[in-house]
Parts: sequence; structure tokens; C-alpha cells
Amino acid sequence: MNRPSVVGVDCSTTAVKAIAFDADGASLAEGRAPLTRSAPHPGWGEQAASSWWEATCAALRSLTRQLEEAGAEAPQALAITHQRESFVCLDAAGDEVGPAILWLDTRAGDQIARFGSPEIHAISGKPPSTTPSLYKLIWLREHEPERLAATAMVAETHAYLVHRLTGRWATSTASADPTSLLDMSTFTWSERLLELAGLTARQVPELVAPGAVIATVSAAASAATGLPVGLPVVAGAGDGQCAGLGAAAVEPDHVYLSLGTSLTIGVQSAEFGISESYRTLASPVAGAYTLEALMSSGMLSLGWLRERVAGLPDSAEGVAALTALAETSIPGSRGLLFLPYLTSAETPYWDADARAAFVGLGDHHDLGDMAHAVFEGLALESRLLLAAIEADRGTRITRVTAMGGGSRSPMMLRTFADVLDREISVAAEPETAALGAAMLAAFGVGLDGRRTLPEVAARMSRTEGAMTPGESTRDLYTDLFDVYRTVYPSLRSAFRGLARFR
Repeated sequence: MNRPSVVGVDCSTTAVKAIAFDADGASLAEGRAPLTRSAPHPGWGEQAASSWWEATCAALRSLTRQLEEAGAEAPQALAITHQRESFVCLDAAGDEVGPAILWLDTRAGDQIARFGSPEIHAISGKPPSTTPSLYKLIWLREHEPERLAATAMVAETHAYLVHRLTGRWATSTASADPTSLLDMSTFTWSERLLELAGLTARQVPELVAPGAVIATVSAAASAATGLPVGLPVVAGAGDGQCAGLGAAAVEPDHVYLSLGTSLTIGVQSAEFGISESYRTLASPVAGAYTLEALMSSGMLSLGWLRERVAGLPDSAEGVAALTALAETSIPGSRGLLFLPYLTSAETPYWDADARAAFVGLGDHHDLGDMAHAVFEGLALESRLLLAAIEADRGTRITRVTAMGGGSRSPMMLRTFADVLDREISVAAEPETAALGAAMLAAFGVGLDGRRTLPEVAARMSRTEGAMTPGESTRDLYTDLFDVYRTVYPSLRSAFRGLARFR
């Protein structure tokens, strides 16, 4: 334990995790605290931003206590990763003007339809969709103008926590860019997009490159968290980008596959570009880009089936029982397909009206077939996303590293390897996003003399095991994918018609 360490703080949708890592990427101690969210209307998602800070304090107090009890050195730096696109409006005193609006909130469908445009895509790098903060800010401008009128600062999760830790209003370009308010060609706030959101440059924080030291922990924050006064706080990045960094996916032929509540597939690029096949984000490597495809209902799809259909508990036993049900079926799920759009369709369709569907359901199917079809649906959608990225970039992806809760499921890995027809490595560290944040912290203060972020990533990241695709299912999944890719286009108009009944 007497090894120099850095801290990665991951403020996700459901919990805050604070983990200390040494220079080799070994976890030394961990604290965590839960978060809750509310949905006052169908499709809404809200949290109290103050709960981000309270949970962060609780997680850090647990972490620092463990380090102290073990006689470990105090950490040398901290960086934050977080749920992307979530934001809060704050008044001049830093108090919340209404609850934070989360990335998964879908209230702004009308604003997406009216304001989403090729111009916004070209500036922000983000096709019109339900996740960017921009359209929800437009919704506030139109439906709650008094909230924006009382707003002195619009802060995404990273900016909010940095301010609570240091007193400075600043954030990472790789944390602010998912809001769709940045000009991604210059990594600066876009006057055009701020105006569209009803904001001015005075209402958004200063931008800092990822990996740069923003400020240091204040005395008040030290008392609340147990961190030492003066600890450097390094600019972090969104959880997807940090997860990719934590998996050392920093080369253009190496994708990260994040199997969390949402499912993301990302690859690094030295050049700015836009496409319907991905959204363009600021890379954790300053000055570069992360091209990322998104499925908003990743493991959420399995959680929904487990709870709402199978009636199984939210526990390891419940997850195991659902997997056991799926294993009673066969590849192809006896002719049943699942379209995994529980909240919307993101890449490459960007359809806020789309919803999930079982297609081909017959009286010969049972719950095991439905569970198996959900596993396959996630993998088939991922094959669609990966094929679109490869076609757009003209590059074959040769390496896939999986992380997130789903990567701990042998059946999930087997299904993905078979459907994608590629070997899938698994990141050894379960909390890959927190590890990516810790890498940025290590880079920011030159921990152990490492001078470049790829060098830090190579040293701190490891994989454990890999899943190889089976030859016996290759032709079956090629044929099934040809069917799968026709399903959404066939249902698009029906989704639009059904939306008004919600």
C-alpha cells in the first residue's frame, strides 16, 4: 500500500465510485455511494445535483479512511469521469435552479425534430438525438424560461464536482463536449449553439484540456472528503471516453465495447469528422477525437426483461436466473428477434420515436427464447454499429476490448464474439472508467515519470482472457444479421405513429 497513487472518481447515473490506483493500475482501495433518480413524467430523468456531491464526499471519505488505516501514502492527484450530457442549472450562489436533467431524459423530442440540423451536427459533431444537453436546454427555454433566467451557470457533472472540490468554474473539453455546445473543430464554446440554447458565454465554465491540472482541493472540500488540501484536480473526461482509455484503446484499429446501462463502441481518431454512424467526442488524448456509436438501452434491456417480464430480483441470483433461462434456447432464438430501443434509437438512426420490439414472436416461444433474443439483439445491434463505423472510415477494426458489467457475463461475451465474428478481450479492471480517470490524473502530475498518456495507459491497463468466435454459428449469424438490419426500416413509420399514444 505504500506506493504512490492517484484517484479516479466515477459519478455515474446510479452511484459514485472513488478508487485509488497505483502507477501499475492496481486498485489499492475503493469507496462508493449510491445515487437515485426520479422520473416525474414518462421519459424524464432527473437527479438532485447536490446528491452528486454528497455521494462523492461519502465515497471519498470511505476511500481516504481505508488508505489511512492501511498506512498508505496520500494520493498525488484526482480526476473525475461522469455520466455524460447530464447537467444542472445553478444560480449565482451555486444553488440548483430545478433538478439536474440526465442524459437518458427524452423530453425534448419536439425540439430535436424542429432544431436538429446538419448545421448543428457539423459544429457539435453530434447528430440530433435524445442525449445531447442542447435540445433539453431549448426545451427549458421554451417551457421553463424562468429557470434559465435565474441561471448563472450551466454545469455538467464534471464542472459541478470540480467547483465543489476547488471553487473554480472550469471543466474538461472532453467532459463538456457531449452537451453539444462546443465547436468541435476548435474545442471552444460555440456562440451559435449557446445562442440556440438561450445561454451566453458567462453561463458556462472555462474549458481546460483533458489531463491538465485545473486547480487544487480547497480546505472546505478537504474537510468534506478527507482529501489533502492542495491535492491537484486534473481535467477528466466523460465515462465512455475514460472507459476506452482505461482499456488502452488509443489506436485507430482498436475499439472499446462498453457493456453498461447504455452500450457504446468507440475508436480514436486524430482528425475531426462527422457521420450518422457515430458521434464525434473530444478524446481523453488532448487534441484528438473519439468516434463513438451509442445504444442507449444496453444492459438496461436485460434489466427490464429480468424485472418487468421475468419477475426476477435485482440481484446476482436474479441475473444468473435470467442467464440460465437464455441458455435453454438456441442460436437464432428459434426465429425471434429483439430490437433494443427501449428508450430511443441512437446510432445510426437517431430516432427519438423508436422503441423496442420483439419480432417473430410465436406461440412456440417461451421466456428462455425471449431472454436469448435480448442477448442476441444487443450483439446484432452492435454488429450494425461496428459495420457502419468501418464503412465510414474505410478501416477494419482488428481489436475489441470489452468492459462494464456485461463483460463479466460469459454468455454475453460468447454471444458478442459469435455475432461480431471477432475475438473479444476483457478489461481486467471492472471499473474501467474510473481507471481511465486515474490515468488522466497520473498523466497530469507525471506519476512515475510517464510523459505521454498512451504510455500511462499501456502501463496501467491489463486484459484478462478473451472469447473467440465459434465457427459453427458464423453462417447462421451472417444470415440473421441480414434479416435484423431490415427490421428498423420496416417499423420506422409505425414508431412515429405510436409516439403520440405515449
